[in-house]
Amino acid sequence: MLLTSQLEAALPNEFSIPVDFDESRTRKAWDNTDDATYCQSEGWPDEWCGEALTFGLAGFTNLEDQELAIRLISFSNVPTAARLFKGEGTVDEVGKNPPGDEIDGFELEPSSSSPVWIGKGINVRQGAVIAKIEYSWKAGTDLPSDRLLSLTDMVVQRIQQAQAGKPPTASAR
Repeated sequence: MLLTSQLEAALPNEFSIPVDFDESRTRKAWDNTDDATYCQSEGWPDEWCGEALTFGLAGFTNLEDQELAIRLISFSNVPTAARLFKGEGTVDEVGKNPPGDEIDGFELEPSSSSPVWIGKGINVRQGAVIAKIEYSWKAGTDLPSDRLLSLTDMVVQRIQQAQAGKPPTASAR
């Protein structure tokens, strides 16, 4: 379980992501006790928003050919998070020894506003926190092949550090 300030600290910042994301769009966490509308507006399922304590978003771009969004949602205990998220990631999606307690990979659908952009994502649960990492890029962009897993590993480490009461310092640089 992470409270709002702990969850915000666990979100990556401009010093923990790869240097080619030179523009931070947002980095914020919200308490979910009063109004689940904000949680729902961030794309979390209604059932999750009804049980979440806090949630947050960190977004980055290079304004040219890459976008990164990392969303975290925290629940009061591990059994609640485990009941809501069942990871079924395959080796093709998430590698041989993926980070986190449960994990799933997915493809991002091109949008009508960005038809030449493609992307992948990973949902991962670490304890009572679930993270959604969405990484998209312009077709033809030269990227490290392990970028998404490297980002996922960094997010899981930052969650673990925050859950242990330590300042999150994990980096994907």
